Amino acid sequence: MSADTSATTFVLIHGAWHGGWCWARVTERLTATGFAATAPTLTGLAERRDELSRGINLSTHIHDIIDTIHQQGWRDVTLVGHSYGGFPATAAAYQLPDVVSHLILLDAFLPTSGEKLLDHAPDLITTYQTQATRDPEWHIPPLPSLLFGVNEADREWVDTRLTPQPVNTYFEPIALPPAPPTLKKTYIRCTRAAGNYLTTSVQRAQTDPSWRFLTLDSDHDAMIDAPDALTVLLTSTLTTRTPL
Repeated sequence: MSADTSATTFVLIHGAWHGGWCWARVTERLTATGFAATAPTLTGLAERRDELSRGINLSTHIHDIIDTIHQQGWRDVTLVGHSYGGFPATAAAYQLPDVVSHLILLDAFLPTSGEKLLDHAPDLITTYQTQATRDPEWHIPPLPSLLFGVNEADREWVDTRLTPQPVNTYFEPIALPPAPPTLKKTYIRCTRAAGNYLTTSVQRAQTDPSWRFLTLDSDHDAMIDAPDALTVLLTSTLTTRTPL
């Protein structure tokens, strides 16, 4: 399959504890197919872990995405947010209606205005608040990749690259303008992913007719475990379904 080089640019946003590195296999495949693709690392994570501080919040990561798009001068962006990345990606897409033509959430949180991420995980609120109050240097430690369903061959590679998540990214409520009427919206659910933190997000995407709902036979970190299938699915969404 070949792609018009003037077509959309894929901007791939990682989830909590990850970095742009986790998208390497997909960016390689998208580029080989003829698309432009980039996977920025959000402030305080991965190779930017030296920037980690309590001053980093959800707004920081929203601005990371917006600034990346503006600095590159892209005019047609397909913005993909994975897991936690659904929060900042959604906000960035809604704030850039003339640039972001398509928002894709990959096994991600689908927020509504005024929500914080921990509203989707209320069982963690007390623990995180207690830890954050007790230790001003505390941030959310990474979970082992086994819990994301990462295949055994890649677990060490993933575990050695995961870094703490800036705690205030989970506590800041998101402020969303109305969704741009021209924005295409696609939700991809990874059918083998464990846990129930995405239940509300999945239900929203399934019942809101402005979202196209797709599934992928993969665990949660599909960009690592199923890069071929994910790349095919991402590119296939470009030629189907106009916004309602």
